Formats: sequence, structure tokens, C-alpha cells
Amino acid sequence: MVDYNFCFPVRELSNDRIKLVPFSVPPSPAPKEKENIQNLIQPQASAHAPEFFALSSPHPSLYAHIPRGPYTSLDDFRTNFIDSTVEPDPAWQLYAIIDKTKPTSHPTDDASGALAGVIGYLSSSKAHLSAEIGFLITLPAFQRTHVTSNAVGLLLQYALDAPED
Repeated sequence: MVDYNFCFPVRELSNDRIKLVPFSVPPSPAPKEKENIQNLIQPQASAHAPEFFALSSPHPSLYAHIPRGPYTSLDDFRTNFIDSTVEPDPAWQLYAIIDKTKPTSHPTDDASGALAGVIGYLSSSKAHLSAEIGFLITLPAFQRTHVTSNAVGLLLQYALDAPED
């Protein structure tokens, strides 16, 4: 079981159209591996970050209304967003949005569908029982579809459901 640094319990969320899974990043490559670009292009199958970067980097306008990004490389994305903002802050939890209605098209995609974007909780507080939905990026191929409304709906439902005792 993975220990997420988030102030609330973390679990996979899904409905019949999409699935939200905790966003994963491959381990940082060792210095010798950094010299071999293939290690950065072909990460572990469970990691969403390389695929998200590859699909979002041709579209810098995705970051137009977000105070972070666009990123120049996977390492830049990891260092200046994941490692410095998301992972150390228990008020943040990022999810990969998987569209279950589309077939997986990339070897690092989730087996149940295609990576459609990212969404997360931020500014979360257990003391105040609060969380914001934010850092929402829907990849261009999935914009103006069911993806964004379903992702927001799943996070709202999970946030507003009474905790199980």
C-alpha cells in the first residue's frame, strides 16, 4: 500500500465513464541513467507523469490559467511541480483522469482506458474539513466531452460523502 502525504484518505474513484487514480511519478533516474534518454522516455508502466508530460507539452496554452507551467521537460515537471509542490504538501493530492470509454493507446496508460488529464484537491484542511478542487488540466482530445464534468463530480462526491466509521 502506498503512503500518500495527504490529510484525508486517498483511494481510487470511478464511475462507468472515468476513473481517478492517484497520480504517479516514476522514481528519479540515477545520474548514469539520466545520460540515457530512453530511461526518461520509457518509464515504469505505473507512472502517469511521463505520459502526461508527453501529451500536454505540445499544448502550452493548457497552462494559461494555472500559476505553474508550462514545463520544458519531464525533469522540470517533476522538480518544479511534483517534488516541490504536490508531494511535500499534505494539502495537495493529484489524480490522473482515465477515460474508460477510450482504449489505451500508450504503453504507460492505465489498462482500463486512456489518460485524459489531471485533477486534484488542493488547500485541503482536516481541521476545517475543507478542500478545493484544482489544478485541472483536460488534455485537448478530451475537452468538450464527459471527462471534466465526471472528474469534478467524482471529487465532489468523495469530498461531500460522510466518512465511513
